[in-house]
Amino acid sequence: MTEHPSARIERALHEQLAAGCASTVFPGASASVAFWDRGAWHYVDAAAGLHAEGSVSATVDTFYDLASLTKPWVATAALRLHQAGVFDLGERVDRLIPEADGLPIGEHNWEAVLSHRSGLQAWVPFYETLAEEPGTDAAREWIMAQLLPHWDANTVGRAVYSDLGYILAGVAMSRAAGKPLDQVVAERGALALGVDDTAFFGASRADGDWRASCAPTGWSSWRGRALTGEVHDDNCAALGGVAGHAGMFGLARSVATFGAACVGAWHGRRGPEEEELMRHATARRPGGTHRLGWDGKAEEGGAAGRSIDADAFGHLGFTGTSLWCDPRRQLVMVLLSNRVAVSSDNAAIRAFRPLFHEAIVLAFDGH
Repeated sequence: MTEHPSARIERALHEQLAAGCASTVFPGASASVAFWDRGAWHYVDAAAGLHAEGSVSATVDTFYDLASLTKPWVATAALRLHQAGVFDLGERVDRLIPEADGLPIGEHNWEAVLSHRSGLQAWVPFYETLAEEPGTDAAREWIMAQLLPHWDANTVGRAVYSDLGYILAGVAMSRAAGKPLDQVVAERGALALGVDDTAFFGASRADGDWRASCAPTGWSSWRGRALTGEVHDDNCAALGGVAGHAGMFGLARSVATFGAACVGAWHGRRGPEEEELMRHATARRPGGTHRLGWDGKAEEGGAAGRSIDADAFGHLGFTGTSLWCDPRRQLVMVLLSNRVAVSSDNAAIRAFRPLFHEAIVLAFDGH
């Protein structure tokens, strides 16, 4: 009898996670793989290691700081706002951000911003010179004023991955919808795709019970404390923990459910409008691998591995997270870890990620 894909995937997951722990890629990790078979999504979950050295065991119910996996959720919400006529992707930045009037970034549109082609620089440590109390309206306004001039004409139209662009888009989406960004993403990104409340902006959760099940992400020199259930990204923390580029926490299964919904939309199972949005978001664009809210497969040395389909789309997170979707195989792979708990410059995950994704794809294929 032919072995079911779930058995092969489960074996590969346990092997890979054990190897990652043994090699100090991360203290622990949780993973979830979803695949479409006989008209339904099937999920395989696994976990290994500890929350941190000497701490409790990581489980499939461990929450992790998703870091930049926040971006696909924000971009999905932006697409849905566009679909509803609330947030026009083709509109100039300075229409919703009048602070950008007269500045070069003001002339570009949200399509360019969300696909990392607007000329905004990659990253600036605004928190280091923050002149206001973190999380206040004054702090957000100050960061906005600092952000807008960080623009480079030489990179317009070329993919330059930019946290600044997503910070800006988050502000614009909130203004367009007339609601805080966390509510917009919850309504338009998570709940609309059938994901429950186990993926969320941590700063927006009034209850603190989930933090007991959250893996720590190490020490923040700027905040002067160890971080657990508090966003690792200092710029996001300066903005109050809710921003377009980071701030979400979640379980691996919830992230996989989100990815499965996106793959289902890509295949038209959520209706023609959803298919059009997803195909547009994940379409290849000139000037680099980045798409709208997603990244694509690199020709060489990419984190997604060699065997994943050329139409695959995914994203990485600085804390040690990744989400990759292979729409042709109808396969979704999620790895959540806190590699930064080992040290902020722990780079072992760069070599681990492609091995992890390759092992899952080959297991799914039956090799």
